[in-house]
Amino acid sequence: MTAKAPNQESNALEPAYRLWAQGYSIGELWGRTEPVSRGGPSLEKTHLIMWGILSIVDDQVRTGAGHEYLRDRLWQKDWVAVGKLDGRMAIIPPIRDAKFGRKPSAIGHGDIIYTDVRVAHSRHLDVVAASD
Repeated sequence: MTAKAPNQESNALEPAYRLWAQGYSIGELWGRTEPVSRGGPSLEKTHLIMWGILSIVDDQVRTGAGHEYLRDRLWQKDWVAVGKLDGRMAIIPPIRDAKFGRKPSAIGHGDIIYTDVRVAHSRHLDVVAASD
């Protein structure tokens, strides 16, 4: 079953929602939830983000490295974030000095804050675009 954004059943086929359904929340990336898997039957081959990866980076490299890693992956467009801004689902443009919230899953800077955010590998953006 594909995950759907809350209260957005009618928009589930839109590209941003399909990409969102493949992604992981900020809390999941930090391993602050139960382990999850998404991405369909070929998960190992297509979805390179792992549950808890940012916590692993923080533990193995140094404190703060997990935030830097997430910022870098988003800035370099290796990963893509999708979230709500003013109630509408959108693909989030890279934000240089983004701040992250685990609960609720959020990405922002200054006055702009995206909520209900999920992060997916950029390969999923290509797959979603190709299916339109």
